[in-house]
Amino acid sequence: MKLRLLFAITVLAAALPALAAPAGLVCPAPQVLDGNKCTVTVALGWIAAGQGIDSIFTFYVPPGVSGPVEFEVTALSSSLGSAYNGYLGVMFSDPGDPRGMVLTLADVAAGGADSLGAVNPGQLVQFVAKQVCWDPTCTADAPTGAVPNMFSMQMTISSPNPGDIQMTPNPMLTIRFLSASGVTFEETESAVRSNSPFSIIPGVSLGATPAGRYVYTGTAVNQPFDAISISNLNNPNPIRGTLTVKDKHGNSVAMAPIPSIPSGGAAGYLVIGQFPGDPLGLLPSSTVLPADPDGIFRGSLEVATTGQVLGGLCIVLAQEYYGNTMLNMLVYHSSVP
Repeated sequence: MKLRLLFAITVLAAALPALAAPAGLVCPAPQVLDGNKCTVTVALGWIAAGQGIDSIFTFYVPPGVSGPVEFEVTALSSSLGSAYNGYLGVMFSDPGDPRGMVLTLADVAAGGADSLGAVNPGQLVQFVAKQVCWDPTCTADAPTGAVPNMFSMQMTISSPNPGDIQMTPNPMLTIRFLSASGVTFEETESAVRSNSPFSIIPGVSLGATPAGRYVYTGTAVNQPFDAISISNLNNPNPIRGTLTVKDKHGNSVAMAPIPSIPSGGAAGYLVIGQFPGDPLGLLPSSTVLPADPDGIFRGSLEVATTGQVLGGLCIVLAQEYYGNTMLNMLVYHSSVP
């Protein structure tokens, strides 16, 4: 099975005459000149597919641009990053199609049979990631240490007109949590470009004490908890860092190291562990934070990282869980804390 929609749009766009680059083309940062086009690199970190979750990708080119805008996938990464050299594929399908096709980077990268290619003004492209695959049949277990249902994607957006890139929204990801009755809830994430040494997540809420944290009424969590993910893309070095929890006055109230993340890799953590020794928790489950009258701490998180190089990507994302909801948090990327 082919991804019919992607293939049809790629063929249609290829039939259109290519726009020549203007003489003396200047690409405003963060765009860079690549041949006769301006190009910007974006990334989606911690994409979920499998084990009751799927992810819908949306690529849209607004009608006001001057010509086709090209999207190309340049990297697919597991949580192990460059430490893993084995098979990595993703089962993709068109939205609404229960069937799927396992594709690797070679299939979806530029020149591949199912690459995105150029999308025309006013057109929309969507596809669904159903499962991360560790062999061509998508039946093998994930290798030791890998998160079995996650991957990261790096992409470029290109056009001979830099204004078209500025007008075109970054690719959007919608992660859906599924049950036998349908979608239970979903969240969205926009592709981002960031290699900042500091990522600040303001307005977080956390259960202040172990007694109230991770306590549920049915399926609803009674006090909020937060998670962060960090993707190390296009940096040849491991990324290391520190998480700092700050109160509303900017005072540091807790701090924890972030383990090394290999080149091309990604990792996700709970800000505070659920139980003693929880390997997913950055701060121990015994952590006590200053509480507001309702027993909840409110403040900000600061993620400081090292290991980036010029042209690399270090993508920090944050999620907050409260009740039966999950919210992607605002992340402010900065060169200073």
